[in-house]
Amino acid sequence: MIPALFGSIVLVFGLSTGELSPQETPIARAGKAACRIIVHADVAPAEAELAAELAKWLAQIVGDSFPVERGAVGPGIILGLWTKWAGLAPRELAPPAGPEAYRLFSDGQRVWILANEPLGLKHGVYGFLHQLGCRWFFPDPVWTVIPRQADLVVKVDVSTAPAFAYRRIWYGWGPRTKKLAEDYDAWLRHNRQLGFFIVDCGHAYERYIPESEFKDHPEWFSLVKGKRQPLQLCVSNKEVQERVIAGVLELFRRNPERIMASVEPNDGPGYCECENCRAIGSPSDQVFFLANTVGKALRQAYPDKWVGLYAYAGHSDPPRFPLEPNVYVKVTTGFRYTKLSFEEQVARFRQLGSRVGVYDYFSVYPWDWDLPGVAKAGRPRELAAAIKHYAQLGLFTYDAESSCNWGPNGPGYWLAAQLMWDPSIEAGCLLDEFCQKAFGPAASPMRRLYERWWRGERFSGRNLKLALLDLREAYELVDDSAIRARLDRMAMYLHWLRLWWEYDRSSRSNQWGRLVTASGEDILAKAKAVLSYTRRIMDTGVVHSYPALYSEWLRRRFGALAKLPEFDWAIVNEWIRDETIPSPEEVWRDFQEDLRAVEPIRAAEIKGVTFVGPVVPVVERAPQLVEMWGKLPETQMAVESGLFFFRGKAEEDLVLGYRPHDSGHTVDCQWQLFRANWPEKLVPVLSGHIQAERGQSAEAALRLPEDGVFAFDPGTGYWKAAVIGFDRRPLSLWAGRPFGEVTGRWPALCLWLPHLGQRLYFYVPRSCRHFVLGVVSGGDPYTHVKITNAAGEVLVDEKILAGDQLTVFLPGKVEDVQSASGSGVGANEAAPAQQRRAQVGGQILALELTSLRCQLELYDIPPFVARHPAELLVPADALED
Repeated sequence: MIPALFGSIVLVFGLSTGELSPQETPIARAGKAACRIIVHADVAPAEAELAAELAKWLAQIVGDSFPVERGAVGPGIILGLWTKWAGLAPRELAPPAGPEAYRLFSDGQRVWILANEPLGLKHGVYGFLHQLGCRWFFPDPVWTVIPRQADLVVKVDVSTAPAFAYRRIWYGWGPRTKKLAEDYDAWLRHNRQLGFFIVDCGHAYERYIPESEFKDHPEWFSLVKGKRQPLQLCVSNKEVQERVIAGVLELFRRNPERIMASVEPNDGPGYCECENCRAIGSPSDQVFFLANTVGKALRQAYPDKWVGLYAYAGHSDPPRFPLEPNVYVKVTTGFRYTKLSFEEQVARFRQLGSRVGVYDYFSVYPWDWDLPGVAKAGRPRELAAAIKHYAQLGLFTYDAESSCNWGPNGPGYWLAAQLMWDPSIEAGCLLDEFCQKAFGPAASPMRRLYERWWRGERFSGRNLKLALLDLREAYELVDDSAIRARLDRMAMYLHWLRLWWEYDRSSRSNQWGRLVTASGEDILAKAKAVLSYTRRIMDTGVVHSYPALYSEWLRRRFGALAKLPEFDWAIVNEWIRDETIPSPEEVWRDFQEDLRAVEPIRAAEIKGVTFVGPVVPVVERAPQLVEMWGKLPETQMAVESGLFFFRGKAEEDLVLGYRPHDSGHTVDCQWQLFRANWPEKLVPVLSGHIQAERGQSAEAALRLPEDGVFAFDPGTGYWKAAVIGFDRRPLSLWAGRPFGEVTGRWPALCLWLPHLGQRLYFYVPRSCRHFVLGVVSGGDPYTHVKITNAAGEVLVDEKILAGDQLTVFLPGKVEDVQSASGSGVGANEAAPAQQRRAQVGGQILALELTSLRCQLELYDIPPFVARHPAELLVPADALED
């Protein structure tokens, strides 16, 4: 529910009861409290604390104190449980069913905040403050927004309960400082997180039978490859069953308030292979057999309690038998080792009698490394769609493994908390609200900054520069100290990104493992800079500092340091002693340094230009563009992975030769043929396997079923790179980004060992002013990129590292490509002279690369490259342009 603010009156559009109509009710006039907070005469301590909390925040809004009084119904804000107020309040004000439900209603003299249970009342208080415009976007208090309203009148009618019975966004490794823990707990409370059905499904076998008992009782542990190992439990062992049952019962005896106890296996493989366990069945059968065994025993002792576990990894599949009614299953969205779809998994577990929740992955540190747009939480529209889908499936709880990295992922975490309560809210409305309320007059440039991350752009020096320029504009628009403090937090994150980016570029190795992009002294200095800063900003929650500094991932992420002579990891402890959060003055100095550091980078927006319509040969629509290149040989280039688009005829027999790159490569590939109706999903047509001795060629024979355009995935791979021998025909390799619903599973274009002189040809539409070429991975460690036109003019000739994105400017003046967003390239940032001269719109260009295992992506131009201009396929609308 989102309030509309008009002058001094807050109008809230809620769910009408049909019998009572909400009335405007004064809360404050001219900065003075116009009402009191009323609690019941026999108020419980928890209710009194909530009343004091409400009074505290109202005082900040209005600027005056609000008294809390016990007594009968009178003018004011009435706060309490329905069981206490039912005799005095109209029956229409009863909250909806549920321990977390609450009711808000203004009748002209009173504002009622009513709930069935204390948990719902807590949610009601923060729900009411939310209606007044209070926001706790991120845990760090810097991100708290409390409106100042001297005259406050409310009109509210809300009756609500959460979509999920338990909602938890939690940190891997946890909040590891006192401040982080306090901030996080407050954020959960303010954003109506957690819930009444507290799940416990985490890895738990170690909880009941620890590895320390293996020495005395190896028979309790799994038999793997003929040997007992302390990996999982031998679930068919009666003593194991009794130990786990006893451990679960003891948990409930010690904590009668507990709802659930986990019986989830230890993380990882190693399920038992003994004769009795194999008789039970698959790993899933074994895991859920033990869950059933414990569930039966639990139901006899505690009929209202549950055992919980995941459908995850080796036990993702539902078992062959029904589940006990007190077995709770959380289906994970990752590590799903099953042929079933997520929806099929959920349906099958329900059929077996289980109640089902979801375990999602919003951010996992070694998956996204605190970089923008990588984690699921960093792409909030995608995240919103997932939450809405899980709510539509009727999943009971929502657990989200996350990270304490609010710099890249904060808006996503906050949005998720709102949608876990009410999935009907539009994601766009929440994102608008975040930008407007958090940044005020700087909302526009900050929205630009976030949008690049939200649509999942790959991190590079290009978009780091654009982000810094956006932040510079935001600073220029803001005087408010609270908003500038938020901009400072974003400046800290961008500074951290710059420090990481510089270290990462300095620490690259060639194919022989030697560090070649910087001196050891430079690598050491850059590592110290980023690691010390990571500790200093730990308490802001901007990045997930704990695993970066104190877990095994420190040595993995900064592995280049171990290659330096006489490096001692103990020195890192000296680097991270300073825990002082940077001051505003220091942040500003760092920001100016960041701007200077990225000044040489050519940067313009990726506009997200898309091309539709069937792919057609350029030679048929614009033959003059092909003729400009004259007579050329076809380029032969080994492909590690890729997707060939080509035109074929019905009943045509196609023989495709696989010639390995060299004698070290083997043809052993599972190929697939698809019907391709660009830009829609590919439709599988044929598949097959091709194999030959190492270094030997082979042929794949296939018959095309119809006329049209097809896509061929040769199935090549690492040390399986080959030149695919198509005959002369309309033929191109897709060079887009594997991302999103349609192309997300398409193989990336990865060239094994291209070199200058091997040309690939691509098309640039006439209206294009700039495009972006990305080298995602590969190089040795550099990739030499050269782009020329048919006249022989060199447009680009430079070396870049994996992760770099080259912005290629095409018109006569760089000023012409000032991005529509207002950031990016400006008149004071000139491109090289050869780029300013060339007029190349509506032409075919040639790309040459010297690299190793080079993954290539093209943005804002048709993402197709061909071995010859006469073979080039592009979407028809690109040529019509």
